[in-house]
Amino acid sequence: MDPHRYQTLSFRPLKADDIPLIYSWLQQSHVREFYHKKPVKRKETQAHYLRLIDAATHTKCYLVLAAHQPFGYIQTYRVADYRDYYAMTGETEGISLDLFVGEPEYLGTGWGRAMLLKFLNEVAFPLFPGESVCWIYHEAANLRALRASIAVGFRYIRDFAEHGEPRQLLGIDREEVARRAAGFRGLQS
Repeated sequence: MDPHRYQTLSFRPLKADDIPLIYSWLQQSHVREFYHKKPVKRKETQAHYLRLIDAATHTKCYLVLAAHQPFGYIQTYRVADYRDYYAMTGETEGISLDLFVGEPEYLGTGWGRAMLLKFLNEVAFPLFPGESVCWIYHEAANLRALRASIAVGFRYIRDFAEHGEPRQLLGIDREEVARRAAGFRGLQS
């Protein structure tokens, strides 16, 4: 993983003004392939993300920035707050997250791995100090996402089905994230 990429990454809470950017990313073929397959309308996107931005929601949403330039989206939540999630995966504790790289030029160049590790270490686990594991799942065909998650340290746990479609569940514990991220702390000035 490129230390420079890791160091230039930052995250900021999603705001209503960001929703048009999210909408534009949801139109990208690489995002629609695995993250949001169904076409979305502007009003639906606006309503959905406004609900997520609401302080009362359990999901915490962020823009991902490289040198202050937004290029991706990531959200995290406690598994116990979403009954459907733990019924589907069989996991009742920990946190989970969903993410995508919105800007095509950031695909396949290591940004996804860097954002995943840094977000887990600096945002997600600190938001939920009582949780010690993070779960993520992908379609088996989503090789880019699977490779990125495994490169960060996620380990295969089991297969399961989401709406009848096969998925792979992966997990990583807080200590492994901290250990992997520690190598980048010494590089920062």
